[in-house]
Amino acid sequence: MRAKRQKTDKRQVKVKVEKKGRVSSSAFSLQPSVCLQINGRSAVIKGNVNGKRVPSRILEEYIQQAVSEGARELHIIADGQHGIGGRIWPRGETIKITVEGPIGQRLGSMGMFGTEIVVKNSVSDDVGWLNCGAKITVLGDATNGAWNAAAQGILYVQGSGGARCDTMTKHNPRFDPPQSWYFRDVGDSFAEFKAGGIAVVCGVNPRNPKNILGYRPCVGMVGGTIYFRGQIQGYSERDVKLLDLTEQDYQWLKANMKPYLEAIDRMEYYDELTKSPDAWKKLIAYTPQEKRARKWFKMSTTEFRKNMWEKEVGEGGIFAEYLDHELTLLPYITTGKDRRNKPIWANEKYAPPCAYACPTHIPSHKRASLIRQGKLQEALELVLQYSPLPATVCGEICPNLCMQACTRAQFDKPLDIDRLGSLALGLPAPKKAEPTGHTIAIIGGGPAGMSAAWQLALKGHTVDIYEAGDKLGGKIEQCIPRERLPHDILEREIARFKGLGINVHLNTKVNREKFDEIYKDHEVVIIAIGAHKPRRITFPGYEDAVTAYDFLKDINAGKHPDLKGKKVVVIGAGNVAMDVCSEAFNYGAASVTAIDIQKPAAFGVEMEIAKSKGTQIIWPKITERYDKNEKKLYFKDGTSLDADFVVIAIGDMPEIDFLPPSIHTERGWITVNENYQTSDVKVFAIGDVTGLGLVTHAIGHGRVAAENIHYLISHAPRQPEVKQVIPYERIKTEYYDVCRGDLPIEQEANRCMSCATCRDCHMCEATCYWGAISRIEHSDGSYEYVVDDDKCIGCGFCAGICPCGVWEMVENI
Repeated sequence: MRAKRQKTDKRQVKVKVEKKGRVSSSAFSLQPSVCLQINGRSAVIKGNVNGKRVPSRILEEYIQQAVSEGARELHIIADGQHGIGGRIWPRGETIKITVEGPIGQRLGSMGMFGTEIVVKNSVSDDVGWLNCGAKITVLGDATNGAWNAAAQGILYVQGSGGARCDTMTKHNPRFDPPQSWYFRDVGDSFAEFKAGGIAVVCGVNPRNPKNILGYRPCVGMVGGTIYFRGQIQGYSERDVKLLDLTEQDYQWLKANMKPYLEAIDRMEYYDELTKSPDAWKKLIAYTPQEKRARKWFKMSTTEFRKNMWEKEVGEGGIFAEYLDHELTLLPYITTGKDRRNKPIWANEKYAPPCAYACPTHIPSHKRASLIRQGKLQEALELVLQYSPLPATVCGEICPNLCMQACTRAQFDKPLDIDRLGSLALGLPAPKKAEPTGHTIAIIGGGPAGMSAAWQLALKGHTVDIYEAGDKLGGKIEQCIPRERLPHDILEREIARFKGLGINVHLNTKVNREKFDEIYKDHEVVIIAIGAHKPRRITFPGYEDAVTAYDFLKDINAGKHPDLKGKKVVVIGAGNVAMDVCSEAFNYGAASVTAIDIQKPAAFGVEMEIAKSKGTQIIWPKITERYDKNEKKLYFKDGTSLDADFVVIAIGDMPEIDFLPPSIHTERGWITVNENYQTSDVKVFAIGDVTGLGLVTHAIGHGRVAAENIHYLISHAPRQPEVKQVIPYERIKTEYYDVCRGDLPIEQEANRCMSCATCRDCHMCEATCYWGAISRIEHSDGSYEYVVDDDKCIGCGFCAGICPCGVWEMVENI
């Protein structure tokens, strides 16, 4: 392979030999094997061959080639090349790079996570420029512009930093903040326009002991933290404030000092640098609110124009001689019908991402609002208007699509919406409406059927549930492992459900005759039987395998399998398959392997639990046969697995042979319209009988179907259609602080960004220069913000500053 590359990968590079062996633009042939030597996972790359310098671009290509061919430890002997070690995609593996020799600018620029660079001497300008996650250790000094615009990663410097280090650093809240460490001191204009990240200046043997942060540090700094030890001679007091370290600061510094000193080979200084927090100070930026409150930001625009601007350019400015009208602040402004655009207070026009993503459309933003108002009980009770099983589903088994969509997740971490579900466990059932006399039958007592029954009963209708088993709950009772759903939680919520007065008929399997009877005796019938017929693959030996449905159902019924020391293979890698894998380990399996013909469909907590216990997942694999005597599962690619016990987990189908021909089905599933109505206008179908989905989808189906049925039989107002989701970019995350750790539920509610719903913060009112916006409170306690068209100039400041995205500018037609 090596000989082939030497023969075919020869590069023709145009260079010109100059003094001292430097090269530039004349014909010169570089043989890659001379500059690049790969030995397994190691590679040596030379920046100068026979006195001729390799151009920076070519050196980078050699680095990329070495990585692509499997090298993970690179030794680079540089000769002033730029950009060494940047733009490498480790793709799950660590790439370690050691660099020695003269080094050019921008070492490690745009470095990625997984790249680790150690420089055995000092570096030139802009080390770590635009760093995206690389760890860079400099065993010498870093010159000007170190760590400029870095967003992630770590820079360790054994010596000092030059001028303008840490300029425009930032912090992507999805990752840990970038860190820069300087052992001695830094040069002038340090942390200029810094917007995030943590810088540490240790002040050991500094070049300037009286001023270790240099001249004019922190100008324009708006974010991040600087820890320093030693004397300084001023900083930008308009932008940052000087503080003592908190206990949390000190503990962070002690914990992170050790790996830093180990990396730069200065561990003997650990005790000196961490003996007392009093030796350290920190600089942090003023928040926008703090800046607005400070005296030098109190000057009005008019005062600035008269007292400062016109003193320099004269009254009226450089165009004064051409102006023949009265001098005003903005002479060409329009109001009323003459505006091109006008603001609209579009409160609740859009759906917040959490409520939109939830199949049940639970308004978690409203729950947070109630908690902020001190109405915790009302906030917890609100969820019972949407689901009978909030602690079971939202609090335990749901993958929480609401939290995945939460705008806060774009910033630090999503709101703890699952905790709100858990806290509803002890609440009583809501009060029902007066009886309506209408009767509805529901066939199936799983989550979909219970959801529909709950909603219809709350509206005063008489509801009969016909359940084939001896318990309510469907698959959440029968199949979900108890370690993932504590049984007492489900039992308490089922008890609350029964307290609503719903007529529950257990052990009632519905056949065609029973269906006709139910159909005749009720105004509406809802089919919510789920999917309880396991699908099988009919390969030779399949009859010696068990289905996931039977396996999990038996365990929850108390029939525990003996798998001690056995090798278990699960065919399928969805969420149910992961539950099977976890339970197999619980009952003594020595190993569990899940196989699938495609990329595993499992996600969330099911996969996390299964993998944490040791589950191996292999794909793509197509099963050919199972030999029980040999205890082997064979695949069509010629491979096999030892298998004492095989489980088929490829999904289930509904049993719908009791349905009349008037109810259309397709490929074994009942077909419905957008209102969950079947081809028979009197019959609705919800949940897995219409197609496999999550439990939260079944809850949502039940609620939406119940709303439609209520409208049809009671001529009640139809529920409004689901609103369009508000775009993330309309929410101004700049107004919120990053929060870490768990908070009490009252404080957690303050983290909610109140997407698409006015938070009544008055920012629009305060920002409007012309006083065109005012708040009006109504007699029922509600409020709205209104615009005086005669004052409004359509500037859009209200829409630009609103943290909740409520204000929008529209064309003034």
